Amino acid sequence: MRIKALKKLCEGGAILHITEAAQQLETSEITIRRDLGDGESGILCLGGYIMLAEEKGERYSLTHAQSTNIAAKRRIAAEAAKLIEPEDTVFIDAGSTLHHLAPLVPQNANITVVTQAMNIAESIVRLEGVTLMMVSGIYHPESGSFSSDTALQMLQEVNITKGFFSAAGIHESEGVTCFHFHEIAVKKAAIVRSQRRFLVSDPTKWGKLRPATFGHLQDFELWIGRDQEQVSQDHGS
Repeated sequence: MRIKALKKLCEGGAILHITEAAQQLETSEITIRRDLGDGESGILCLGGYIMLAEEKGERYSLTHAQSTNIAAKRRIAAEAAKLIEPEDTVFIDAGSTLHHLAPLVPQNANITVVTQAMNIAESIVRLEGVTLMMVSGIYHPESGSFSSDTALQMLQEVNITKGFFSAAGIHESEGVTCFHFHEIAVKKAAIVRSQRRFLVSDPTKWGKLRPATFGHLQDFELWIGRDQEQVSQDHGS
């Protein structure tokens, strides 16, 4: 019965801490860990968080993400583009929504785009009069992005006026999250170097918890794409 109840808690891609699960099922963490210990339950416990086994297999695919919710992503990207002004140095994060922002960067306006994402760079080089600063290193095809110590050093030397950041999940208590731990260092460094920070993500990400946390909602001036009504309801306001 507990396994069935745990699966219900994890429906819809939910990921929750084992402490929270124990409280909801009115049992102990040790009991839940014992229930999951044989690996046959269809539920995983990773780093203190439980999730359906297929959730672990739901690794982010940039190619797949770029082919879903295209209209909504274009609309959100268009809103973000309105914030880019002449003389800006902007950071554009990896991600399928921000893929639609890159072609909207104003041309011939003395703008510099900083990115660690291959698909963003490929769009920017097609624009006239836009400077590209590619933060490079080891390429990770699953996220379409680069990471390295050199990338972090490069970011320390650039003054970013506006940073646009993507997320795979936005959780009320655990923060703004992504699928891959290799993304964290570059995202955090870019957040620190950005004078203004914007989260660019569709509202379906709200309530989702992915493995790696790189920030919290209060770190961002604005969540572009936010469903204010839904978030307010979940906050109980």
